[in-house]
Amino acid sequence: MSEENHVENVEQQEVVQEEVTETVAKADYDSLVAELEEVKSKLPQEKSESELAIEAKEQELFQKEVNLTLKENGLEAFADIVKVSDSDELNSTVEALTKIVNEIKVNMGYVPAHNAKQDEYSMYESKKDAKGMISAKLANLFK
Repeated sequence: MSEENHVENVEQQEVVQEEVTETVAKADYDSLVAELEEVKSKLPQEKSESELAIEAKEQELFQKEVNLTLKENGLEAFADIVKVSDSDELNSTVEALTKIVNEIKVNMGYVPAHNAKQDEYSMYESKKDAKGMISAKLANLFK
């Protein structure tokens, strides 16, 4: 009988050990399921058609705002080039483009070619001093 008791004890220990293993596995399973649910909740939800339509309208409205702002500042030629995502970026881009356009206008402005320094002959000519004009011409001949 002692052998039977011993066999029963061993069998009971094996059963207890299996239950512990199953319990641990069940606990691990539960924690993994909870973690999976948490990760699923953090995933972005698919947007409905109405939400997608609203976003499309918002994007269209913002593009119209960009075009209007560029037109107000005389920069409509840059409409195809300017790609901005928010109002702050739009304002900074408009300021930069306006500054560049103004610099180009200044550089391209009229610069008279004959506005050189007045020479000695022209100075005497404006005073109608014939003697000074002759002396300036003769002085230039002997240089």
